[in-house]
Amino acid sequence: MLAAIYIDRPVHEEPDYIALEGGEFDAVKDVQQAAAFGVEYRSKRIVWWKLRPFGGVGFTSDQSLYGYTGIRLATYWGQHFVIEPSIAIGGYSRGEGKDLGSPPVVFRSGLDFEYVFEDNLRVGLAYHHISNGKVLGQSVNPGTEIVGLTVSIPLR
Repeated sequence: MLAAIYIDRPVHEEPDYIALEGGEFDAVKDVQQAAAFGVEYRSKRIVWWKLRPFGGVGFTSDQSLYGYTGIRLATYWGQHFVIEPSIAIGGYSRGEGKDLGSPPVVFRSGLDFEYVFEDNLRVGLAYHHISNGKVLGQSVNPGTEIVGLTVSIPLR
């Protein structure tokens, strides 16, 4: 029902963003936790319907590195609150961190919950799941979650 309500809403104008995230890697399963940090570029350009492209990189205190690109959907709930689901595909380098399978192709899905200030600066919480889904024949698919705080800085 919420999806049906959102479909009829007009597209919300927004700027390009640089989003910074800091949090915990493997926060839910708690098998091999590490500190996680990331940066994303979020485009204001609409590629189809209300979907906008984004791309990012992240790293952990265990020397893991990952990069991804995908699409996101900014759903505004009032003037100052946005929930942003996203999906992406990318690569993962284990370093000393958690084994996410080989080949190291991963999918990233997530939700960002952010408060939007008058100057378009956003602060919030993020939850992202990274997994290979065994779509390329991987035998290992433990998956992991990243939970963190975000600051999204508008680009002028």
